[in-house]
Amino acid sequence: MIIGICEDNVPIREELRQEIEKQQEQLAMQIYEFGSAEAMMASNQLFDLVFLDIELDGAMTGLELAQQLQIKNPDLILVFISAYTKYVSSAFHLHTFQFLLKPLDADLFAEEFKRCVESYRIAHDIFRIPQGGEIIEVEMKDIMYIESNKRKLMIHLKNKKKYEMYGKISEQEAVLLVHHFVRIHKSYLVNCRYIKKMKDETVSLGYLPKDELIVLPISRRCKEKAKEQYHQYYYARFEG
Repeated sequence: MIIGICEDNVPIREELRQEIEKQQEQLAMQIYEFGSAEAMMASNQLFDLVFLDIELDGAMTGLELAQQLQIKNPDLILVFISAYTKYVSSAFHLHTFQFLLKPLDADLFAEEFKRCVESYRIAHDIFRIPQGGEIIEVEMKDIMYIESNKRKLMIHLKNKKKYEMYGKISEQEAVLLVHHFVRIHKSYLVNCRYIKKMKDETVSLGYLPKDELIVLPISRRCKEKAKEQYHQYYYARFEG
């Protein structure tokens, strides 16, 4: 897990590193520290989890940095660290995982870090696809949606690749519930992380900001449960 810290206050930056290093998550971690948004951007490092201050020395704020980092990696787990609650609304418009106040509360930090790691692990669990005598392994976070056609399933990935396998969508629905997949139709199971819009008759999926959205039908039978599951995912994921 690659973790970035962007904080211009050296003691607080050191405290963040120490708090991260205290966590006993049995997970290989690499931690990178930066004193400005510009320095973090210049590193060209792709992060899994970042802790960002909002008011930073330099021309770029933490909010602006977060937008750039999310363009590079839409799967980024983003945690803001700030002394000012006035930024909470702006932060959560960026699909922030959590907003923590300074000074840090060690117990709360440990609790939220554990949630970050749990989210990371679930996203990186492996989905195995039989293909011509071989097994293709993809991470759960890379599956955008699964489509059913009679006895076959089509696995649609965020990079536009598709794999076909035999199976029942009802069986996958039960297995993938913990990975935040929701059934929107008898033929479609979608990954909540890619839902951009959910209307009465359609669900729109997307990954990169400039991608054309994929529009799928949502059935009357599945609509209410799907909306409820998506809202539960959204508030747990982005509002703690």
